[in-house]
Amino acid sequence: MRIYKKFSYLLTALVIMMLPLSAMTSEVVTEAPVKKITEMLYPTVMVDTGSGVGSGTLIFSGERTHESWKDEKFWTLVLTNHHVVKDAISISKNFDPKKGKSIQKETRRPVHVRIWDYNDYSTAVGTTGRMARILAWDKDRDLALLRLDDKERSIETVATLWPEDEGGPYLFQDVWAVGSGMGNPPYPTEGLLSGIAGKDQQGRPLYLSSAPIIFGNSGGSLWAYSNQRIRYEMIGVPSMVGAYGWGNIVTHIAWSRPISEIRAFLRENEFGFVLGDEDTPKEEPDKDKDDEDDDD
Repeated sequence: MRIYKKFSYLLTALVIMMLPLSAMTSEVVTEAPVKKITEMLYPTVMVDTGSGVGSGTLIFSGERTHESWKDEKFWTLVLTNHHVVKDAISISKNFDPKKGKSIQKETRRPVHVRIWDYNDYSTAVGTTGRMARILAWDKDRDLALLRLDDKERSIETVATLWPEDEGGPYLFQDVWAVGSGMGNPPYPTEGLLSGIAGKDQQGRPLYLSSAPIIFGNSGGSLWAYSNQRIRYEMIGVPSMVGAYGWGNIVTHIAWSRPISEIRAFLRENEFGFVLGDEDTPKEEPDKDKDDEDDDD
């Protein structure tokens, strides 16, 4: 009888001790990581040129502050890789009999941007499509900027870029790569920031991370968390993966265009207002200016 009572007391104590642990485990498993989803996943879009798809990131959606832009309403900008949209850019030379020489003409076709819709934070249920124009591109930096044709609606969830006046990011920081790998709805992978001093074949800087990427991730986003600012911030644009032999891909050797290159690209093309710079006035087209090259 005493043995039975002791066993009963012991069993009751174990149950009481297990209840809080069980409740805590259940809460952790079922709670949606809302901050990660809204700050990293939702700004990620798919970019479709008609001949291939890649990724992009919403980096601005709102009205410009300079009064010369007031008739333009909302600007929604998508950052991606140049190689994602290069098939929509063509440059040709044609002889102009009036000028007596060949002129160079650039043509940019519209591209299709797919903004994903979600149920219960995580279940992709379809896309809201928007046509977009290529505003600027830089082949050497492998970056391009798109503007959605929709000027009447803004988009709430846009990326926050890592601030210029803050230190970092640093090696060993946790990072997340988000993109439409293999044409799938955007998904995250996790790793470490493994290198910040990489170079491409042209000597341009690159970040190296162990967050795996694959075809279709190009143009997406690389993120790090700031404990000081309590948010996830974009630090790069995934652009290429490591390879060896005859095209054997190493997905966890993931190279990204760093935030410093993003800032330089935006400023050189007069989109520094995305970074918090003073907005620039609207320029009237110069009728006397053309993009001519002599055909020697």
